[in-house]
Amino acid sequence: MAFAQSTGTGPRSGGTYGESAPSEQPYSPSSWELAFVQDCNLRCGYCSTGWGRFGQGAAVMQPNVWKRLAELILRMSDGQPRVHIGFATGETFLFFDEAMAFLDHLRGLAAAKQMELDVQIITNGTLVTEGHLQICLEKKIALCFSIDGPSTKHDRFRKSADGAPTHRRALENWRRYRNMVRSVPNGPGCDIYSVLAGNSRLRDVARYWRRLGAKRFKALPAEPNKTLCRIDSCGWQSRRDHFLSDIAALALSESTRLRGRPLTQEAVVPAALMDIWRRLDRGEPYSPCGAGYQTIGVDAAGCLFPCQNFVGFPDRGIGDVRSGVDAAPLAAFRAARSLAASRCHGCWARFLCADGCCASDPKSGVVLDAWGECAFFQSFAEIGIRTYQGWRDHQGLPGRTAAL
Repeated sequence: MAFAQSTGTGPRSGGTYGESAPSEQPYSPSSWELAFVQDCNLRCGYCSTGWGRFGQGAAVMQPNVWKRLAELILRMSDGQPRVHIGFATGETFLFFDEAMAFLDHLRGLAAAKQMELDVQIITNGTLVTEGHLQICLEKKIALCFSIDGPSTKHDRFRKSADGAPTHRRALENWRRYRNMVRSVPNGPGCDIYSVLAGNSRLRDVARYWRRLGAKRFKALPAEPNKTLCRIDSCGWQSRRDHFLSDIAALALSESTRLRGRPLTQEAVVPAALMDIWRRLDRGEPYSPCGAGYQTIGVDAAGCLFPCQNFVGFPDRGIGDVRSGVDAAPLAAFRAARSLAASRCHGCWARFLCADGCCASDPKSGVVLDAWGECAFFQSFAEIGIRTYQGWRDHQGLPGRTAAL
C-alpha cells in the first residue's frame, strides 16, 4: 500500500516521493466519491474500469461496510456545512434499494450534526424506472446521464451486455427526469455527460443537445486506456485535435452571438468552457483538485483512496472504513502530489487549471500529464481566454485576463 514505493514515469511525476514534506493539513473531505456498485449492465467499447470491476469480480457495498462508512463520513467531515456524496464508477441502479438504504442511514446521522448532503448519481440511464426517478426527486438526488449525443454515435459504443442499443431508453429517462425536476422549486440537477469516441465530433454532439434544449452538458474525448492495456495514441491525438477545433468554433460563435448580453448566463456550451468563462468573469483562479485533502474515494469493500480515480489499484489505498485513514500512505501521497505539482509553477495556465489529474496513470503512482493533458488544457484555456476577451472588449469593460 505504498505511494512511496512507486516510481512515476510521466513527464510530471512524484518520482520516489522522498524529496518533499507532506502537508500537515487535516483531512476533512467535503466530497466523498463512492464506488458503491462495482458492476455495470453495459459493455461500453471505451470503458476504462472494466465495467466497474477493475478486472475483479462484481461487488456491491454491504451493510456492515456502509454503516462504518457513514460513521467515518460524520467523523472526518465534521465541521463541513455541506458534504457531496457521489455514486459513480459502476451502475448504481443495479442495486438502487441498497444505495438508498445507505443514504437514508447517512442522512439520519448527518441531520443530528446539522450536516447537509449534496448527492449525485452518475448513471447510464437504462435501468432507471419511473419509481426510481420519483424517489430521486423526493430525496433531491441529482442525476448525471451518460449519453453520447445522437443515437448513431451513442449506440456504436454504449451497448448492453447482449449487444443491444441503449440510446432510446437512456434519453427517455433523461427527458423524464428533466421534466420532473423542472416541475418543483429548487429541484435537483439533471445533467448530461457525453464521451466523444471513434469519429464522434463535438460540433455534432453540441448541435444535438442544443436541439433538445440542453443548455449545458459535459463532453470530453475518450482517453487512452493504459489501465486495460488499450493504448491508441494516434486516435487520442486525432480526437483531441478535433475537439479543440470544434470548441474553438463553438466558443467564437457563442461569444459573438452574445455580444451585449450576459455570456455566462445565456451561452449554450460544454460545461468545461463555461467554467473557464465564469472564472475569468469573476477573476477567480481554480483551486487544486482536492485529492487527498477535500476529496476521498471509497470502493465497495470499504477501502479508501485519495480520490475515486485510484479505486481499483490496491497499492494506492490509504486505509479503510474500519480503521480510518492510515497516516503514512496519506503523507506519502501528499508529498508525491506536491512534488509533481511543483513542476507546474512556471506554467501560465496554472491559474485556470486544477493542477491536472494526479491519477492519469494510477499504476505508476502520482503522475501528471501522462497523456499530454497539459498541452491539451493550455490550448483549451487559450480558446476560452481569447473568446472571453473578445466578448468583453465588445462590452467596453476593462479586461481581467491581464490580472491572471
